[in-house]
Amino acid sequence: MHLQILPFCLAEVETLAQLSRKTFIESHGHSAAEKDIQAYADLNFSLKKLEADLQDPRIFFHKVLVNDQIAGYSKLILNEANSHTSVTPLAKFERLYLLKEFYGLGLGEKLLELNVEIARSHKQNGLWLYVWTENIRGLRFYQKSNFKSIGKYNFKISEQHSNPNFVMLKILSGN
Repeated sequence: MHLQILPFCLAEVETLAQLSRKTFIESHGHSAAEKDIQAYADLNFSLKKLEADLQDPRIFFHKVLVNDQIAGYSKLILNEANSHTSVTPLAKFERLYLLKEFYGLGLGEKLLELNVEIARSHKQNGLWLYVWTENIRGLRFYQKSNFKSIGKYNFKISEQHSNPNFVMLKILSGN
């Protein structure tokens, strides 16, 4: 297996949008009505929104490739505080999504390691994230990776629907 992790560039915004929609729907499509999931995807994975994010120097998108095929991606936002902790500065680990056919290959761990290194190199003292309370696979992954639950958050999918999430924090030592 040939594995690469590379940054997304602005010219790849359409690929990022397609991957974002597909992985979100695969992992959360059953958590709300189809129209609510579609509204969330339309808002958060639009070309305009992703272009703006790709040009923000605080935001890092990375794609993971297996044998030159995109398998998933991550999104990290530097200096993003969270009201559930007084630890600062913090990075928000906003997205870690893999296509289902690439589950079980250790790709999530590789993406997380890279994002931890990026956060450390920018003097962040921790990473925080939201994880859906029904995402048992994700919860186990983050707990195994030393994230601790520090609160709860209602993640808004649409005006009509929100999903209960845990707020999780990983303290980065050595900063």
